[in-house]
Amino acid sequence: MAAVRARRGKRPPQDPPQRGRRKAAPAQHEPMSRLARIKLNGGLREEDIHVSGKSLITALGGLVLFIGISVAGATWLGSSLFDVREAFARAADGAAANVGFAVAEIEIEGVSGAREDEIRALIQPEGRRSLLALDPSDVRTRVQSLDWVADAQVRRLWPSTIAITVERRQAYARWEEGGEISVIDYNGERLLTERAADHPELPLVKGVGAGPAAEPLLIALENLPQTRARLVELVRVGDRRWDVRLQNGMTIALPEDAPAQALIQLERLHNAHALLDRPLTQIDLRAPGLVAVRVHPSLAGGARPLLGGA
Repeated sequence: MAAVRARRGKRPPQDPPQRGRRKAAPAQHEPMSRLARIKLNGGLREEDIHVSGKSLITALGGLVLFIGISVAGATWLGSSLFDVREAFARAADGAAANVGFAVAEIEIEGVSGAREDEIRALIQPEGRRSLLALDPSDVRTRVQSLDWVADAQVRRLWPSTIAITVERRQAYARWEEGGEISVIDYNGERLLTERAADHPELPLVKGVGAGPAAEPLLIALENLPQTRARLVELVRVGDRRWDVRLQNGMTIALPEDAPAQALIQLERLHNAHALLDRPLTQIDLRAPGLVAVRVHPSLAGGARPLLGGA
């Protein structure tokens, strides 16, 4: 036994326990995840809830994308690619309008009255409500398609306003005098740099001295869209009064005094009774307070229903 103990050798001496020595601190663990902390605390606390502006934009984008994918998927089997794209555009437009980007105000500078109404009718595509759906370059192209618009500037003012500045063409009419036709502005001044052949859409003013005398009528016609749309020419009669000739061959005799007011009265009569579209050859407004009409010869003595009660 003594030999066995000798072969095993002696055990190494152990360090004697040191009194008063502190135990080593446990190793630091990785920070607890946000989800684990929420579970440990038994639910969300106020400081755990934080939504940034970037998060809202991302959420909105995801919503629009989801709606678009849903609509596209639902219509893919039975619709064309154009229909799918249109459905997506309408869904995105509706979503944008519902979160505060609906067009609430349209500001137009440079024109007023009926001309302003013409522009407003061109701004928003059918069925669109949001500012995101309005491409300024597309709106500008539509506004400039009007023959009386020289230029237009379009801006989107977020979140809900579109601003348009319009520059009118100086050319208001063509003036025929002494066999020559020139372009005039609303004051009746000739625009020497403009060629009449380049402006066939403008009304024709005929007669000696007719250009400068036409100013009140040209200004009044700006707010009389029904009469203006049918107008062919203004004819100066005896350098004292006007005849208005329309596309259907009708002639309107205006009084010597206040011819612009007579045109306004004519517009009102048309709006109430479609007077300019009746089978008439002449409307005489020269007598104050009276309207005299001449029926087309082919209908004289014919069936009264064709006159529509005129």
